[in-house]
This record gives sequence, C-alpha cells and structure tokens, in this order.
Amino acid sequence: MGNRPMIEHKVCIDLPGEPVECWAETDVTVLLRKHRDVIFELHINKGAAYTIEAADDWIYDVAKKKRVQQGQFMDGQRYHVWISRAFKGELLLKQNGKVLQRYSMLQFGLVGDNPDPKAKPEPIIIAIGLNPVRQQPIAAAPATNPRVPSLLSYPQLAMPDYLRAPQPLDPQLAQGQWTCPVPVKLAAGTVQEPTQHAHVAEVDKHSFPQEVLDGIAAGGGDETALDTNKIATRNWLIAQLFGASAFLSDNKEWIKELFFERFRLMKIVHKNAGERWYVVFTGNPRLRKLVTAARYGVKHEKVLTIAGGAGTVESGAAAAWESSKGAFKKAGLIALIFTVTLDVAEWLHDYEQIGPDGKRKKDFADLLGKIGMDLAKAGLSAAIASVAVGLVVGLAAGVALPVGLIVIGTIAVAVGVGYGLDLIDKRVHATEHVTSWFRSIGESVKHAAEYLAKSMPKDYDSYPLMYMP
Repeated sequence: MGNRPMIEHKVCIDLPGEPVECWAETDVTVLLRKHRDVIFELHINKGAAYTIEAADDWIYDVAKKKRVQQGQFMDGQRYHVWISRAFKGELLLKQNGKVLQRYSMLQFGLVGDNPDPKAKPEPIIIAIGLNPVRQQPIAAAPATNPRVPSLLSYPQLAMPDYLRAPQPLDPQLAQGQWTCPVPVKLAAGTVQEPTQHAHVAEVDKHSFPQEVLDGIAAGGGDETALDTNKIATRNWLIAQLFGASAFLSDNKEWIKELFFERFRLMKIVHKNAGERWYVVFTGNPRLRKLVTAARYGVKHEKVLTIAGGAGTVESGAAAAWESSKGAFKKAGLIALIFTVTLDVAEWLHDYEQIGPDGKRKKDFADLLGKIGMDLAKAGLSAAIASVAVGLVVGLAAGVALPVGLIVIGTIAVAVGVGYGLDLIDKRVHATEHVTSWFRSIGESVKHAAEYLAKSMPKDYDSYPLMYMP
C-alpha cells in the first residue's frame, strides 16, 4: 500500500508522440484528443516540390506517422497532416525556401474549440490549381464540417463552400507561382472599412407573376438580341440602362451644377513649381455649392471623373482607379447587384432543365463563372471608360468642352466598352474558362472530402454530401 501513487492525473495531448510531463507519486493517464485534419492539394507546376512548415508548433505527418515541424510533398500529390486543436503558430507553404503563403487558425476564425476530447474540430482543405487555358490562380477552399459553422465568412451567395469566389492575390508573394489567397496580408497603414450589415428578407418566388419571372429568365437568350453577335440581349440592354442610371445618380451633384457649363484643360508653367495641369470652368463659381472654384488641379477629386484625369499619366491612373471603385459603391453597387440578379435568373432557368444525359444543364460553377466575369468586367469597363474620356480631353487641350457632352460621352463609351468586353469574352470563351476553374477546385475539394470520409468514417460520415453538385 505504501508503493501506491497518492495522486491520479489525466493529461490530454493532441498529436501522437507529443511529450507528457509527469511527476513523482503521480499516476498519469494520457488521453489523445481528436486532432484537426489539414489537407493540401496543389496543381500548379508539374514536378515542383513544396514544403509545409509549422512555425512555433508541430504537425503530424500522416504518411510518415510521426510528429514533425515540416513535411514535403510534390505537385499533384495530396498531403494530409494533423494539427492540434489549439495550434498556436502558422502553417507556412514554401517552395524552394520561399514562403508562398501563411495560414493561422486565428485568420481562419478557428478559435474557442469544444474542449471535449471526443469532439472533432473542423477540417481544412486547401486546393490550389492552375487553369491550363487561362493560366489564372485557383483559390484555396477552406472546408467545413456540416455540423459546425463555416470557417470563413464572405459576402456571397448561399452555395457550397468549395465554389466560393476566390480573393485576389499579390503575384509578387508567389515568386512566379500562383498560390492560395487566404489569408490576405494587408500592407502597413492600410485603412479597413467599417463592418457593414445587410438585412436579408426571404421572398417566395411564387409571389411574383410567373410571366415576369419567365421574361427575366429568358431575357438573356440569343433570340432577344438586337445584334448579329448575340450580345445586346434584352437583359443586357436593361443592365446597361441601370448602369447609366447609377452613373447619373452617383454624380448628380456636379452634373446638376455644371451640365450647361464648359471647361478646358490648361497647362500653366509656374516659376518655382514647374509645369502643372488644370481644369478651368466657365460660369460663376459663387453660384455653385460643390465646384466652388474657377479651376482645379487635374488630380483634385472633384474633377477626376469629369476630365478623366487628363494631363498626366499619374492623374489618369488615379481617375481610372476611382472610376473602377465607383462601380462597386453607392448606386453603382445597386446596378451591379441587379446585374447579378439577372445572372441568377438566367442561370436558374437553365439549371432547372435536364439534359439528355439526365444531368442538369448548369451547375453552381456556371453561376459563379458568370458572376465572377461580370464583376471583373464592371470594374474594367469603368476604368477603360475613364481612360478614354481622359484621352479625349487631353487631345482637346485648350478647347472649351461642354460638360453635358462629357456626361453623355462617358455613358456612351462605358456602354461601348462593355459591349467590346462581352464580345471578347464570347470570342475567347473567357467565362467558360473561369467556370472550369471553379469546377476543378470543387472537384479537388470534393475528392479530399471523400478521402476524409473513407479514412475516418466515424468523424466524416456525411461530409462529402455537402460537395455534391
């Protein structure tokens, strides 16, 4: 009886091989808590080798069955590791010693896990691929167990996680290789916009007249087009009308003040400051509330949209950037949401149809491809239109131009640029390539989910079902 330990002590570990501290006169019981599964699958450069390194923590290499701080795998190979539910460091994805991306549980939102050793933490599946046609990056897709909340929360449509739209990458970080954009590192001094809240109300489609729904759904068909290229469909024309209305709404203050005025681009050489470009307005500035000066520098925010930043390359680039951002703000955002709504209606019309092979004609990848391209074209169209206006104003330097003509011309150029982008899209099949991009990522994540379900059926019994088309 004197040799019997006086204290019973239970210790929980997260990874096999993790050291356990024990004390004299203590009966230690070691419990292995359920780990978090992390799967990497990269299809970027055939033959390339990658390294996963745990900064300030450990990982468990499933293939080697050992606890390590780094592991290697090849392009096209599925690499499966375990990490603890309280993983403190970062997972570093490297190639040739260069860090391609960093992943932390804090940035994934994985904090406050269930302390129960039997509770299974959410897995993470990171699929990175390269579209062989367009050579564009494919985003990582964090995965979520159907019994737990999503790992990442993005403002997007309700659809399977593996089809969520990718975030933009900084190519310099990839050192010539496209990599996963999650998490995004903000530059020093970057100001983040305050959180915005959206209130969503459920609407029953049966509350709308069926003929209206059918008209919207069929409005993108080639039979409604007014041109031989089959681009100017009924829905396309409606979208252009909304875009023009958004431009007039967002710029109504200066349009109202200056519509019947004229302006000219003027270069003035100052003795000390050197050459400077100005936008000079006619009329009495005292009668205006917004444009209250007779002239402004071409970089001034009040005239960037009016003159397209004409005069210098720097001011032209600033005007194009502001125009591009304007497509996603205020009335421009409303017009964009309307365009996306038309996309959804057209997609739903095709989605509900069953082809001869028994499969639906469209899937979620088709929808995301269409929406993704429309978002890209909206920003690009606004930027190109701004550059076009700036070139016209610059070529007419010294000539008094009617502001009203610039307003009408800006709208006309935007419509023309939009038509041109759609024509290019149709000729090179850009939307189809983006769609295949989404679909390939979905397949990679789906296969990884099936692998988890097969290797650990008790933890992931119904997990692959969330990735079914």
